[in-house]
Amino acid sequence: MMLKGAICFFAFAVFLFGCATKMTHAPLPTPAPSQSEALPDFAPPDISSSEGDVELSGDEEASPVLAREEKVALLVPSIQPKSGAPVESLELPDMAITDLFLDPTFTTPLNIFGRHEIHAHVDTGHETREWDKENNHLERTLEGPPAGPDLVVRDLDLTEDLELSIVLSNAGEVDVRKGVTFRIQIFLNGRKVSEFDHFTSEVLRARFGNVYTFDPPYRIGITGISRVKVLISPRRASDDVRLENNVFERTFVIFPFRIGSQGREEFSFSVLLQDLKDGNPPDKVKAEARWGGGSSKLGLSLNASGQVKGVPAVSGKSPLKVEYPIDFVEVQKESVWKVSVINLVEKKVEGHLIIQHH
Repeated sequence: MMLKGAICFFAFAVFLFGCATKMTHAPLPTPAPSQSEALPDFAPPDISSSEGDVELSGDEEASPVLAREEKVALLVPSIQPKSGAPVESLELPDMAITDLFLDPTFTTPLNIFGRHEIHAHVDTGHETREWDKENNHLERTLEGPPAGPDLVVRDLDLTEDLELSIVLSNAGEVDVRKGVTFRIQIFLNGRKVSEFDHFTSEVLRARFGNVYTFDPPYRIGITGISRVKVLISPRRASDDVRLENNVFERTFVIFPFRIGSQGREEFSFSVLLQDLKDGNPPDKVKAEARWGGGSSKLGLSLNASGQVKGVPAVSGKSPLKVEYPIDFVEVQKESVWKVSVINLVEKKVEGHLIIQHH
């Protein structure tokens, strides 16, 4: 009986020793990195398109941000950038990557037409620990404007007699052939003053390859403060694949001047808040001085109230031009703009100051 008990005790001791040995030598599981370690995550930002522009969308709350040495490469199927030759890939600058977490939208230099599959890949350039290595690549199918010609009013100008001229260009990826007919409507201060058909007398090359300037068949003089709107529409749908950008508006302010020997005259105007109703705030103010006398020289400067510095003054012969970019904040303040015209010669000078803003 005692022998049987001793055997049972010995077997139980062996069992406990084996269990203890297994517990001692079993490897401890490696804990997954916790969010508190703040490991970097090099996932590419999202890709989207807006009116053909390829955009990257970051996350303001993303943490931690990409390191400065990381690169984001866009892999694209021979997309034509806004300038230059077609590209197969585009590496974004370091600053653009970091800014995605400060300003959540970055517009790339790429512009697409039609349907394209675009890939974004983050290349760390070295071995590094990160939160998730499986999300370093992203694919998106983007739909840009349809492929074809896209006629736009590039600008408005005035002739020597202060009569309206229209400047067209082709934003599409297909040339506008010579002899295409477009219907043109012109509104002056909200009233239609002209409507006519125009036959293009030359080819308008794709991707803003050239500009095409023409005058309305009946002269339209611009005086005082004039809000000009030009609307173009194709006779055939295939001649213009995007109609949403066929309206162009510009405000002209005309000041006559007569300045004595080495005199100076200052003119002021403001950009009205009503100009924001179409959702397109002004992008720049242009000032142009024109005068008679081929050898006469004038000086011209442009400044906005609240701005420490304006545009550096320029001088020269007629016509003399300056321009200054403005933003949405400045327009909301409805700041007053001032233009100075300085006569640099010993004789009297007469002419016109032409102000333009969108």
